[in-house]
Amino acid sequence: MAVYDTFIEKEFKDLLEDTEIVGVIRDLAPGKKKYRSTYARFKMSKNPKKYPDTLWVRLGRGQLIDSPCSIQVMEFVNVIPKGL
Repeated sequence: MAVYDTFIEKEFKDLLEDTEIVGVIRDLAPGKKKYRSTYARFKMSKNPKKYPDTLWVRLGRGQLIDSPCSIQVMEFVNVIPKGL
């Protein structure tokens, strides 16, 4: 089971569930690549047991949401961010 975290700009209650999202996630696996950020195409759920991996959600200033979510990564993608 993999563990990731992500930062969100909106309220946690407004977070879309079970919808395909392209966003940035950080790998929390121990080792040299810990905290490596990458773009991915994924689905998430506030139910921690729905998908196979764990996702911790942080608000804009880094505040950690108390309970973990679940995530299913469909694909790691190479996306050029808007504005660059």
